[in-house]
Amino acid sequence: MNAPASLRKGCCPGALAPMRTGDGLLVRLRLSGRPLGPDRAEAIADCAARFGNGVIEISSRANLQLRGVRDADLADLQRRLRELRLLDADAAAESVRNIVASPIADIDPLAIVDAAPIVAALEARLGADSSLHRLPAKFGFLIDGGGALPLGDVEADIRFEAVRGEGGPRFAVALAGDGDSISVCAPQDVPSVAAALAAAFLREAGASGDAPRRMRELTVAHGAAPVLRAAGLTPEAPPSSLGRRAAHPDFLGIQAFGALFFVGAAPPLGRMTAEDFRLLAREAQRCPAADIRVTPWRALIVAGLERRGAKYLTAALAHRFIVDPGDSRLAVVACSGAPACANAARAVQSEALEFAAALPSGGGIVLHVSGCEKGCAYGRAGPLTLVSRESGYDLVVNGKACDKPSRTALPARDIPPLLARLARKPWL
Repeated sequence: MNAPASLRKGCCPGALAPMRTGDGLLVRLRLSGRPLGPDRAEAIADCAARFGNGVIEISSRANLQLRGVRDADLADLQRRLRELRLLDADAAAESVRNIVASPIADIDPLAIVDAAPIVAALEARLGADSSLHRLPAKFGFLIDGGGALPLGDVEADIRFEAVRGEGGPRFAVALAGDGDSISVCAPQDVPSVAAALAAAFLREAGASGDAPRRMRELTVAHGAAPVLRAAGLTPEAPPSSLGRRAAHPDFLGIQAFGALFFVGAAPPLGRMTAEDFRLLAREAQRCPAADIRVTPWRALIVAGLERRGAKYLTAALAHRFIVDPGDSRLAVVACSGAPACANAARAVQSEALEFAAALPSGGGIVLHVSGCEKGCAYGRAGPLTLVSRESGYDLVVNGKACDKPSRTALPARDIPPLLARLARKPWL
């Protein structure tokens, strides 16, 4: 079942091309895995409070989103972001810079490849090649350098995952929608291979009104092998080592990391206030920490800490952030809901946190609470999905928000006991 045309996804905002929402403009800062110094993080918090409504979200692509930006303040915000070196040269270059990277690859002693210089080279290639500026909104790339926090659960149209080879590190190249065919390239060839695959997608998809907008649509229909060949690559079977995933215990709380430590902290549902982020930045500076990293798991990592500083920071953040990987709120993902989103029927954020208390802890995402059939917060099938209606919630089991519900118009008060029963089902 497809979402109605009026609810189809497509817009992928940036800082130069913000998106209008129910609470003002949404400005997305595309970080591409770059760490933030505590002072720059505090400056972002100040921007959220001064130019927006003070709400900051972490997206599933490891970006920061400033909500409620006022039209009259947009130019001043962009001027400040340019001073902070967080603004692209133009909107076209910004629109194709959809890259998720290993958040700690540059400091990870277990990483196979440092992804940071490869990301920078890919960004330069995407920005310079105007033919690739025609890529659809949301079309994205992923570069996983391997190591302690693999990205196997993070979606992308074109994926590069580091593997160890006889002749040195290589990257397995995979396309969304078909895991049976991959190719392999050298680390220095990632930008050119990514560009070739993106160009092949544009050629194979065509330019008609109903042309595929994402790689998955193309490969589900025709397989990955034709796209790989169209980019001049040789398809082959994937190794069994691909697809490793990080889990909450791998990055939340205090983590030993080489000779130092890092602290992982997640704002509930990936949403924090400017004051929350300012607190984290100031406490990180006090420890002192080396930098702050944004992860695709809607969490933050404060890196480069001594043991004493890590303990202090964990205690300082515990009342505003989730630092316990067993917290049941980690089992829920939810969109902004009403009134922030005009498509949402209910204020799902507060209700999602109430529902979380009925769920088991430590087992990954169990529940997706969506304001409408678009399912923006979680684009894949999940064990349990609640879709808001004015009359209550529709329930989808093992599906997406746009799929046919098994129950409809459930009152919010009836949902916690229902979730407690369903979450124990072995078939979820």
